[in-house]
Amino acid sequence: MVLVLLTVAAVIALRLGLYYTGNAPEGTDFMIVHFLALVTVVFFGGHRLLVTDPRARFPGLVRDGFRNAAVYALLMGLFIWFFYTSIDTDEFPRKIEERVAAVVAAGHPEAETRQRLEAMFTPFNYASISFFAMLAVGAFNALLVAALHHKVLRRLR
Repeated sequence: MVLVLLTVAAVIALRLGLYYTGNAPEGTDFMIVHFLALVTVVFFGGHRLLVTDPRARFPGLVRDGFRNAAVYALLMGLFIWFFYTSIDTDEFPRKIEERVAAVVAAGHPEAETRQRLEAMFTPFNYASISFFAMLAVGAFNALLVAALHHKVLRRLR
């Protein structure tokens, strides 16, 4: 669990550092960092489990990896929501304005378009989608890394 918390702190520090230096990534460009962090917490969580219990079975490795990935996804989902509601509050209004201008230029009514986009582009929706995406990637990583630990890395010890 300490590894997960350290990884979350490092990713948050990176995100805030990029934002405050004016190099904030656009849209989902930062997801690669989340995916790498998920691989890290799943892999080293499985490694730690095998060090403490060399006879750990495949289901235990999957469970431990998924638990680490789920905690990471939950904490990052909360941070993403907090980030866009408290720190970068102009991101979603700016994106909505860009899209409204593009849709109006295509000949669609502005009021209806604005209403739909404002309902869709919210910090809560973005945080929820990010959470579920990270959870799905974490589950997939937990299966792959557990198989790697169980079939390959255990034999190399």
